[in-house]
Amino acid sequence: MVKNLRDGYARAAYKTTLNDVRSYRRLQMYIHAEGEQLRDGDINTFIRIGTDYQDNYYEYEIPAKITNPGSKDPELIWPIENRIDVEFRLFQLAKTARNNDFSTGQAWPINVPYNYSDGVNKITIKGQPDLSKLRVMMLGVRNPLNTNASVGDDGLDKTVEVWFNELRLTDFDERGGWAATARLNA
Repeated sequence: MVKNLRDGYARAAYKTTLNDVRSYRRLQMYIHAEGEQLRDGDINTFIRIGTDYQDNYYEYEIPAKITNPGSKDPELIWPIENRIDVEFRLFQLAKTARNNDFSTGQAWPINVPYNYSDGVNKITIKGQPDLSKLRVMMLGVRNPLNTNASVGDDGLDKTVEVWFNELRLTDFDERGGWAATARLNA
């Protein structure tokens, strides 16, 4: 539970680990969010993976659908809109877009977060994250910053209870490879 999360701020929990996820195609997870006086999209949930949680990471952020109190239907408690289902290929596309972005007249600096959208959801990349050396997984909630472009954002503090469930890697690449042994006597 996050209480009185200020406008534009985030709270998260993280776990350090060592994983190579290049053999998988997708990252998936179920998310549940509830809170009094909250509407759909008032808060965002995110997962951040990388070699560290501050300077080299990919972050995938989705607007949260709020579950009404007293709901008993599993499809309302764990709505499809809150399910993270991201292809690792999207992270690579975001990195390529950042590396080819010369909108400022020069290459985008790698130490500045770069935002990339896959439609409704947002991917942020910072630094040089490496999917073969994931050391940090972070799950969090963000109160989006109220700007002039924000439609429907009241800019108020938010209190929300969020549950993250069943973080998993799927679509294991089972393509065969080649192996050989050679010996030479001269």
